[in-house]
Amino acid sequence: MVGINEIARDVAKDAGVSVKSAETVIRKTFKKVTDDVNKGQKVRIAGFGIFSRKMTKARNAKNPRTKQIIKVPAKNKIHFSASSKIKYK
Repeated sequence: MVGINEIARDVAKDAGVSVKSAETVIRKTFKKVTDDVNKGQKVRIAGFGIFSRKMTKARNAKNPRTKQIIKVPAKNKIHFSASSKIKYK
């Protein structure tokens, strides 16, 4: 698994900037994407994919231990649709 530190190190090397500045840009980019998606906007990053919110329907579920039926409320979930450049490599 690759984390922000590893990505920042590689970006800094490729861009010729410090690791700290690369990490700051990456973190701020993720924060902006998160904020926009939480506002209900779609975020499209060319060659990467689309982040959006999708509403799930309310449904009934069963507790496997007690077999009791519980109601699961409708809620928003984050959805990511990968670009074809990612899907087929």
